[in-house]
Amino acid sequence: MRRAIAFVGLALVLVLTACTGLPTSGYVNPGRGPQVDDTQAFAFVPDGPQDDASPAEIVEGFLRAGSGPADDWATAKLFLASGTQWDPRARVTIDRLADRRATANADGTGVTVSLTTMAGVDANGAYAPTASGTAETLSFTLARVDDQWRITSAPDGVVLYEEVFPTVYQSASIAYFDPTWSFIVPDVRWFPRALVASRVATALVDGQPSAWLAGAVKTAFPDELSLVGRSVTLSSSGVAQVQLPRAALSLDRTTLDRMQTQLSKSLVTAGISDVQMTVEGTPVPASEVSVRVTRVDPSPAVLTTAGAFGALAGDTVESLGGLSDAIESLSPASVELEADRSLAAVRTQQGTVASALADGRTFLLDERSGLIAPTIDAEGAIWSVPSAAPTQLRVITAEGVPRNVGNAWPDASEISAMQISRDGTRVAAIVTVSGTREVWVAGIQREGGEVDLGVPHVLSFAQQGAFDLAWLDDTTVGVLADVDGASRLRELNVGGRGTEAAAPDGATTLAAGSTSVRVLDDTGRLYSRRGSSWTLVATGIRVLAAQQGTTS
Repeated sequence: MRRAIAFVGLALVLVLTACTGLPTSGYVNPGRGPQVDDTQAFAFVPDGPQDDASPAEIVEGFLRAGSGPADDWATAKLFLASGTQWDPRARVTIDRLADRRATANADGTGVTVSLTTMAGVDANGAYAPTASGTAETLSFTLARVDDQWRITSAPDGVVLYEEVFPTVYQSASIAYFDPTWSFIVPDVRWFPRALVASRVATALVDGQPSAWLAGAVKTAFPDELSLVGRSVTLSSSGVAQVQLPRAALSLDRTTLDRMQTQLSKSLVTAGISDVQMTVEGTPVPASEVSVRVTRVDPSPAVLTTAGAFGALAGDTVESLGGLSDAIESLSPASVELEADRSLAAVRTQQGTVASALADGRTFLLDERSGLIAPTIDAEGAIWSVPSAAPTQLRVITAEGVPRNVGNAWPDASEISAMQISRDGTRVAAIVTVSGTREVWVAGIQREGGEVDLGVPHVLSFAQQGAFDLAWLDDTTVGVLADVDGASRLRELNVGGRGTEAAAPDGATTLAAGSTSVRVLDDTGRLYSRRGSSWTLVATGIRVLAAQQGTTS
């Protein structure tokens, strides 16, 4: 009975938000633990214009019809006068159900729609939140056509309530390489569900990375290569085929293999498990290349209250040899480990930043005041910054040679936490702008020995009480916050929506696990979350270390 009641509640929301659109199919959206979006996907069949509808009703119906992308939004176009130009693919405005209002002028030839935007998706499928409570006004002009009101001018794009958006659009990742061709870096996009495979292939072959990620990633597809057609077809054996021009035959095998890898990794996120590049119907010889994984070690790395550092295995801490010795000698307040366990970045209890090496050596790297916990990049360098001076970000070799990072956190007055993604291409941070804490992510750009950050991309404009973060996986940044004395864990999708849930009371430190999320509280208790439940793992823990990968 409980399941039936839940379904009825969801159905009522969808009926209210999409008017009389009828759901025609269900969809199961798999995911990771509580990040799963339980929203079922429906193919809406919105109503066309009703006879004798008022100008405001025509505009309202047109906006509701944005939930039906079938046949290039054929139903929505019924609300337009003949010859009216409107591009539904230009953008998606995601708004709040309760706030949308349509008002017609005295003679009915103009209608303005006021709404509160929550987020938007651009023509390339890139998702971006808006500042809380952002108001927007859309203007429409109308005329009488065969004694019925029709729209003669409309803003490009569609407008969807936030409850309806994930039922009409589906997220997928465009797969790029890091600059060393070692990792796959996902660039999350949103496309209409019925078109997602073709849109993913087009975005990869003909498009570019999202603006904030450009310069931090690479693609094997040459600029001059374009997709033949705009659809992904299925062969008689059920293999998805992506058609390329004859120019693809002149490419070397390494390039073709990397192209195949990007296509396979991209289209699997659209539900396609077997893909083949073709030229004039003939398969192109290519196979996927091996890429490095970004999971972390199953065992937490911790410093106990007794002063021992190592990998937690049941009730014991297994030493990491010389690296453990070096870390212990520094009296750490925070620790981050390189993937191969050859290096650790340490903030000491005295507030300095140091490196610890597997051979037991340590180096003092940064003595500036107010340093936050450092992080390690893909080249084994350590990033350090004072909390009150976000632009003074430095990247320092393990032996202590510093460089300044260009374009570091512009307009931010404070930085509370930061961490580099395990593929080494992105860095996330909690920053303060005009007194408000926000979560940003930026691409890491390298050229000629210089290191710069790309234009920051805002993951969340308002993160009250946020103080720690961690990359939980390749597309999710976790944020710990204290809200009115209660610990909260917010999980922000890099290129999508977020979730929020309770965290253990007194949570102080957040770290990713191999298939879980780990939190340390202020009494030394270590918790792990699988699914939606928190489990006590250990007590007597002083420091929970972040990990930049695993040796296995």
